[in-house]
Amino acid sequence: MTLRIFSARLSKLLGSLYLSAAVFMLPVAAKADALADVKSRKELRVGLDPGFIPFEMKTPKGEMIGFDIDMISAFAASLGAKASFVDTRWEGIIPALMAKKFDLIVSGMTITEERKRTVLFSDPYYTAGLQALVSSKKKDVVKTVADLNRVGLNIAVKVGTTGDHHVGKSFPKATLRKLDSESDCANAVALGKVDVFIYDKPYLELFASRNSNKVYLLKENLTVEDFGVAARKSETALISSFNAFLKSWKASGAYERSIKTHFVDMPWASSLPLFK
Repeated sequence: MTLRIFSARLSKLLGSLYLSAAVFMLPVAAKADALADVKSRKELRVGLDPGFIPFEMKTPKGEMIGFDIDMISAFAASLGAKASFVDTRWEGIIPALMAKKFDLIVSGMTITEERKRTVLFSDPYYTAGLQALVSSKKKDVVKTVADLNRVGLNIAVKVGTTGDHHVGKSFPKATLRKLDSESDCANAVALGKVDVFIYDKPYLELFASRNSNKVYLLKENLTVEDFGVAARKSETALISSFNAFLKSWKASGAYERSIKTHFVDMPWASSLPLFK
């Protein structure tokens, strides 16, 4: 082999190794980019589906309020940024995250093994669970969770939620009604159009307290679920930063103050037409 041929082959080999190393390093660089980009542009883009009382709600003027809003706004401020909220339909919220329309999902999203295959979750920030809201017309028929698995019983769920998945597996004899929003489902029960709505406990407790003459709650929880913030799987730095923030936010007392504001004092209730 001549020196010229050897040199050419060596150059080609080194070029290939350099390209391979560059490709190998891409995921590592991407992990750091999301957090760096948020700090650079001073904006944290957040996807949510407002209407999940009292976590994320939209006022008549279009302002986002709620526990999740308090939390993520404080997180953005800790990064030297401002939270920007992107109103997104629930069934499309994970695809929109994957399409980089926002940096995080903060929308009362339950941490599930199925979702973990697609997104990276933060540490849990709230523990809830599914509960059943029942029409008062069914008080002599539906007394326990076991009574939900009944032919002729109409159960409403918000499409794409854990309630949607739970009903199909746990109550196959009932008729499943999939609706677009939690308010549609809850009001359908209050109006007697459907018999039951299965959804997250905090929302149902508030709705039942305002409509006690029309609905009631089964005392048993159907599940116990943790809510988490979701990001693309490459964004470990952003999620790690949120986890550190969450610990400090709780330690400061701000977490409990926000819980009291939105779950107990509920100043939003008099100004928002949330319970029709």
